[in-house]
Amino acid sequence: MAKQGEQLFEESSQGSVSAITAVVFVLSFALAMGGIVLASYGFNPSLGATTELFLFAGGLVLSVIGFVLPFTILPKLGK
Repeated sequence: MAKQGEQLFEESSQGSVSAITAVVFVLSFALAMGGIVLASYGFNPSLGATTELFLFAGGLVLSVIGFVLPFTILPKLGK
């Protein structure tokens, strides 16, 4: 429950979202989702084992970068 004397939806003290935060969020979302899609292409038996491995590993790397990016870059920028 809300404390007495405080509004339920109080304005944030951090201000609005900056352009850098929005760009990093969109980039990280695209990398994470694109990596998942790329990794899913690695399960195609007609490509051969080596190609499957590189597609899956590349997708995994992109997904990891996409998930790590906002947790490493934004705190260093103070966003």
